[in-house]
Amino acid sequence: YGHKLPALGLDASDDGSILATAGADKSVRIWGLDFGDCHRALYGHDDSVTEVRFVRGTHYLFTASKDGTLRYWDADRFTPIQILGGHVAETNALAVSRTGAFVLTGGMDRQVRVW
Repeated sequence: YGHKLPALGLDASDDGSILATAGADKSVRIWGLDFGDCHRALYGHDDSVTEVRFVRGTHYLFTASKDGTLRYWDADRFTPIQILGGHVAETNALAVSRTGAFVLTGGMDRQVRVW
């Protein structure tokens, strides 16, 4: 039903209808906040998902992972939109600008990237 390993990050959509959780089990889970049910588990990362952040005012979200990638998802359709690679070590910090125009990540490679 839930993550098989610890949840490492979470974020709620601005409209309060869904919650996304990032897990050490390499999954992102989308939860309905009305009944607390898991709508879907999203897979794509090759290692633990460390952070998740919604784009303000949408159901689009970004995830960061120990695999060094940043992924962009549609939480309504449960589909990946884009995969961005650049860090050479795990990515463990993630921020999305208020407008969604850019995303920042920080990694164990001691780099901060602007996407």
